[in-house]
Amino acid sequence: MDESARKVKIFAAGTFDIIHVGHIRFLYAAKGLAENSELIVVVARDKTVERLKGHKPIFSELERLEIVSALKPVDKAILGSDSENIFEVLREIRPDIVALGYDQKVSEEDLISWANRHGLKFRIVRLPKFDAGICSSSEVRQRIQKNIPSDT
Repeated sequence: MDESARKVKIFAAGTFDIIHVGHIRFLYAAKGLAENSELIVVVARDKTVERLKGHKPIFSELERLEIVSALKPVDKAILGSDSENIFEVLREIRPDIVALGYDQKVSEEDLISWANRHGLKFRIVRLPKFDAGICSSSEVRQRIQKNIPSDT
């Protein structure tokens, strides 16, 4: 394939349990990190969400995958690895850019170290929190709880 025609692979990952404006802005920002890009989004497995966040997701991994796949900036969505190592899927995708959200707990140093050990090279971009509106799933949950009468 002509190198100039090759799409720049951009990797983004997350739970994407309750889709909100913060997710949409994150995905558009990730997609916009390069011209002629392909945004590949990895949706966390249910057991990974439970292990990392301490609770089960509201929507199943297959439901979340279907929702994310339908979003306009997303070129391809796949489920994360069954492995305990959340970086494993990077070997399969071999991205040019890894887009991290402001609240993702992944250490850039750990990611670079892992990539170096596995012969991968990519640029890491930590995207900012986007202003205005609800920008986190916990904010969505808080708003829902606030609007439900306590006598129900």
